[in-house]
Amino acid sequence: MNKKLVAVVGLSLIAGCATTSGVMEAEGGTYIISARAAPARGGTAGANAVAYEEAQKFCAAKGSRAVLVDAKERDVYQSAGGASWNSYGGSAGGGTFAAGSATIRFKCVQ
Repeated sequence: MNKKLVAVVGLSLIAGCATTSGVMEAEGGTYIISARAAPARGGTAGANAVAYEEAQKFCAAKGSRAVLVDAKERDVYQSAGGASWNSYGGSAGGGTFAAGSATIRFKCVQ
């Protein structure tokens, strides 16, 4: 297998991205959003930042700003491995990386 291809696939597993659930309405005029972030995007801290940024955008569209009511976070460990052999030998490698997830509850206030 081409070493460049292995490197690109490996980096894409490590780097990844950040995703959100989208804003969901909750009780008492609050909203909830969950986010996940790969290690290269800051893991748990990155997930918090992504969720808070989305909350601010959501409230800004309503002419207000987001105020945090509650936050929960956790580390999510991702492992990756790979190996390649041919008639001249082979190699193997892998690692465990800490991604993160966060769920925030917020209100939109003037």
